[in-house]
Amino acid sequence: MKAGKINNISALFRRILSFYSNMRIAWKFTWTYFIILALPIVGTGFFINHTTTKSFKHQSELLARQGLLQKREVINQKIENIEKTAISISQNSQILKYLQDPYENNYKGYENYIYFFAPTFESYIIQNKHIFGAMFYIDNLTFPSSWNNIHHLDAIEDEGELKAFLADGKTLQKWNTIHETKIVRYTHASVKERVFSLFRKLIALTEKKCIGILEIEISEKELFENLKSNDDINEYFFVFDEAGNIVSETAYKQIPEEYKTVIASLLNDRQELNGIFEFNKEKLIICTIPIDRIGCNLVGITPLENYMGDSPNYPVIITIVIIVALFIFGVLIYFVSNQLTRRLKILVRGLKSVRDKNINIQLPTGSNDEFGELAVSFNHMTNRIHELIERVYKAQILEKELELKALEAQINPHFLYNTLSTISWMARGVNAENIENLTFLLSKFYRLVLSKGNSIISVKDEIELLKAYVEIEKTRFDNLFEVKFDIDEGALNYNMIKIILQPIAENAINHGIAPKGSKGTMIVKLKQDDENLYFSIIDDGVGISRNILQRIHKGEIKKERESGYAIQNVRERINAVYGEKGYINIYSKPGIGCSVMIVITKTINFPNL
Repeated sequence: MKAGKINNISALFRRILSFYSNMRIAWKFTWTYFIILALPIVGTGFFINHTTTKSFKHQSELLARQGLLQKREVINQKIENIEKTAISISQNSQILKYLQDPYENNYKGYENYIYFFAPTFESYIIQNKHIFGAMFYIDNLTFPSSWNNIHHLDAIEDEGELKAFLADGKTLQKWNTIHETKIVRYTHASVKERVFSLFRKLIALTEKKCIGILEIEISEKELFENLKSNDDINEYFFVFDEAGNIVSETAYKQIPEEYKTVIASLLNDRQELNGIFEFNKEKLIICTIPIDRIGCNLVGITPLENYMGDSPNYPVIITIVIIVALFIFGVLIYFVSNQLTRRLKILVRGLKSVRDKNINIQLPTGSNDEFGELAVSFNHMTNRIHELIERVYKAQILEKELELKALEAQINPHFLYNTLSTISWMARGVNAENIENLTFLLSKFYRLVLSKGNSIISVKDEIELLKAYVEIEKTRFDNLFEVKFDIDEGALNYNMIKIILQPIAENAINHGIAPKGSKGTMIVKLKQDDENLYFSIIDDGVGISRNILQRIHKGEIKKERESGYAIQNVRERINAVYGEKGYINIYSKPGIGCSVMIVITKTINFPNL
């Protein structure tokens, strides 16, 4: 009898397994769902009721603190960037030498400031968008007491504290507490702002003595801008100093006064501001973390109800909802499973199409579940692939169009006509040697310009193209100007886009030196560092007016005969190919001259242009 019962049970079990194996996947999902999830959830529901509240409180504290740590990390990153910039400036040997050397109150002194010091210092400041202002305080009395961004040490605000800093031979930098800026700064002239200041000593490289202080400011609003809260969420952030005074609450919505009262009370009682505190029957999660560099503390206040909900029996309600949902979903799971399998097949077909190089396929999304996200991601991937292909193709077309535009605008028939006219004039004088030389230079110039249809040439060829051009122009203008080259030979083997120096030189000759009415000079420099090539073309012509210079920066120069068109054309070509890794800086003073610096990266991977 027992053996018969065992056999019957075994047979029943086999039939159940066979039935389950042959069951459609929709029903498999349904029964598996109930067997695996329903009973354990019902059995643990009451346990969740007793334990979830405590767990929620702990998790709420962790989430609140984690959010505050993330905000501090953003703040510390800004501070670190300011410090790195200060270190780089203070260790620049050329800047230190400039601040040590006697100031020359003449054109040479002005030229040194405009063409060397200002661009060098500006390059550091531009790289850090968080800097509000920057200033040097030096003990070199040959400089004017207050000149642009350079001041004497006696102009320092908060003199007592900084004198102690200067006397400290071990400390190289310090952060000053929040204060209102009062003097004209480098980046924001005459703008008053609540700022934190970083002071960095300037140490002479030879004597190893302090020659001054570099001050870099970051505004309170900029430093704490990430503390903005969602108006729909009752959470608040503020910053207080070591004395317990609130130093910042302007970058976010106003903190309720009762919350400030809580903080003041806790500070007076010397309690640690971390944990869950009750005030007027309201539980608040208060987290405090230090911002050591600036001597402040970051505080976050979040009502516990933001995480716990309004109902004290929230876990029980969740458990009941889950149990009811199990049965409701049990009816729907069959239909859902069919949708899942159908959409899986659609996704597989889409992947096979991409494998077969069909990137124009788009999948229906239909929902916001995982399959919908997969479909969205798939569509985004195919769109991105298509955009990248289009971008490369358009970049190639743009480069060709810009190159043709540059050739039409800069190497125009007037230049060729003038050159040929000069040759004709010389022929009438039977000056065969000069004719031969000029013809050779013209042939060399156009050979380099055309460069067998290539848009990318070596730096050496670009320099040779420029030399051929200026020699032709010197003949045309009867040696009205002389050209000096200062070339770093080690930079000649790098590649670059062609015809970016010749238009700048042409602009300097035609709009700078020629209108001057007397002999002029043009200097061509090529320098390099580990990442970039630096081209400079400097002339002592009539300069560029402030109005024209502003129009160049705004991109408003449209006519090719207008002064500055060549510079704008070159800027467009550099932006199209190099992007953020290439730019032009222009410095000019009417009546004195103009300097154009072109900076391009060494490391760009050129497309097949």
